Amino acid sequence: MDINQGNIIKQLSDLYLIQRGHYLIQDKNYGYRDYRKGEISKSTGKKYKALLDYMIESHLNGEYTVGTFCKEVFTKFITIDVDYKGNLEMSKLITNKISEQFTDWHIPEHYISFSGNKGYHIDIFFDDLIQWKHAKKFYEHLIKSLNLDDKKVEFRPTSTQGVKLPLGIHQETGNYCGFCYPDNLTVMSKENSEEFLFNIKKIQSESILDIIGLDINTSEKIDTKQEKNKIISTEDAISPHKPLPSYEQSEDSSIDRAQDLLLNGLKVQGSRHNSVLLLGMYLKYCGLSQEQNRAELYAWMEWQNPNTYTTPLDECCRDIDQLTKDIYEKNYNLSANQKDLTVTCDEIKWIMNNCPEKNQKLITYAMLIHSKRHANKQGVFYMPFKDIETATGLYDQAVQAQVNKLIKLGVVECIERGRKPKGKGLAKMLPNLYRMNYQRSLESDGLIETEVFTTEELDNFDVCLRFYFSDKELRKNLSQRQYKSLLG
Repeated sequence: MDINQGNIIKQLSDLYLIQRGHYLIQDKNYGYRDYRKGEISKSTGKKYKALLDYMIESHLNGEYTVGTFCKEVFTKFITIDVDYKGNLEMSKLITNKISEQFTDWHIPEHYISFSGNKGYHIDIFFDDLIQWKHAKKFYEHLIKSLNLDDKKVEFRPTSTQGVKLPLGIHQETGNYCGFCYPDNLTVMSKENSEEFLFNIKKIQSESILDIIGLDINTSEKIDTKQEKNKIISTEDAISPHKPLPSYEQSEDSSIDRAQDLLLNGLKVQGSRHNSVLLLGMYLKYCGLSQEQNRAELYAWMEWQNPNTYTTPLDECCRDIDQLTKDIYEKNYNLSANQKDLTVTCDEIKWIMNNCPEKNQKLITYAMLIHSKRHANKQGVFYMPFKDIETATGLYDQAVQAQVNKLIKLGVVECIERGRKPKGKGLAKMLPNLYRMNYQRSLESDGLIETEVFTTEELDNFDVCLRFYFSDKELRKNLSQRQYKSLLG
């Protein structure tokens, strides 16, 4: 059977790709590399593209190998990655054991492929999307039922751990990653594997949810009929969003950590700069002025053990000067605890209803997330244009023009603009201070959203919409061209 390669690419995309903005490439020279659409290449200075069809064609031709990720919201498929390194026979044994269990659970529609090294992938595909957390519960149920080692039998894909697409070449071993005959796990030929791809059947997620005892009637359902035209433009704004590094919440930005530093000082080399920044934010949090803060940090630095830092003390003091200046002029704030970074359905509807243009939706989403991380109790936050550019992948002129439009629309409030820095010889204006003008809708008042999308794992905007709207709803409300362009 001679199958057109374009049809193979289309089928692989339909089965495996829920997004094209985050993917893996494995080649012979560099091994695995992680790519995100819009990120700038350090070697070329150009932005990375989304995963394109010609890349999948190169995958099929064995030039390099492509892998995909999902996020923490929805996935099209589940892969059980069986890999007993150095022991292919054990991998076969466990793979057969899992396959038998799936059959006992009335899931005959599972498909095994060779990983190319010492393991196998067992895939289940869904006609509808399944929430990632529910898929992970199914995996955990499998591990517990068969008493498997979760370090050798792993769940894929996740937002941080990708999985290779089948029908490619493992770049280290040179082995073909084809589908396997279920009776003996012999790897099919390239021609037979490509033909087999079109025999794969999807199942309803209900089959999985029943096994883990989850009532699908309790899942949040959103009626999108009134929003169908707005979903089109909002979906178009999703993929480019890139979270900023400062969104990561860790021990280093906690009050407990700051108090320990203040009382006990530095403990290891290489931590001085970040420790001073944290202490400076803590002292600001405590109400100290910039001058008081700087003096306090000078005194703290003087009693530190010289073995815990290598920078000369006078340079440390100059660093304190710069850090305290940045803390107050750029409005750096310390988080008293882990901030709520959830995005609600009501907030998504607010963006769709109030932002007519594609880039306005993208920028508003980026600023909303940023405000959740960095705004003070009054909702005021600092976000320079360069950070908006980084988060959205848009160029500076577009960012400035659209932010001004959002202010006129009343979506964003500019609390203060044209801020002048303190000190002589500093002519450059400081970035604007903003506040989001989001107001909870009347229809959502009094409701408790038990299922909300969270940016804790730094997900992109498209994943947020997929959390609230099913693939069926999006296909219904998007043209074929728009769906393919936006969602892959």
